[in-house]
Amino acid sequence: MSRALYRARAKAALASAPDLAGVTLVSAWAGNFSASDLPVMGVATPRERGRPGTLNAFEREVLLQVVIKRLGGAEIEDQLDRDAAAIEAAVMGAFGAERLTLTPEEVTTTLNGEGEAVIGTAVVSFTLNYLKPLRG
Repeated sequence: MSRALYRARAKAALASAPDLAGVTLVSAWAGNFSASDLPVMGVATPRERGRPGTLNAFEREVLLQVVIKRLGGAEIEDQLDRDAAAIEAAVMGAFGAERLTLTPEEVTTTLNGEGEAVIGTAVVSFTLNYLKPLRG
């Protein structure tokens, strides 16, 4: 599989997750969003590392991240925690049948209240490991 396929699989799982209904999937690299655009979510694979694995393959490690932004108030952190749990469940379920190792790495949240409203962001990071055969 390729990074594009990993992103597509994660997006499909997120789009069908009932706890994330109403969240618009956008490009993870899209620019600024106004409060009326929220909530939005994107999937990215910003890093891939390689190292020797076996005589016939390299071990590859892909960082897969899901970013969700939403408008909030006093309970925004609680909502971001629920979002992160739903994202983890959806993504882990989507890759469970594959012969890949997907590990939830971390969840980070930030709040920005400098504009017209409080906007919360959660980044849910996973590490995906697989073996890539050597090409002659």
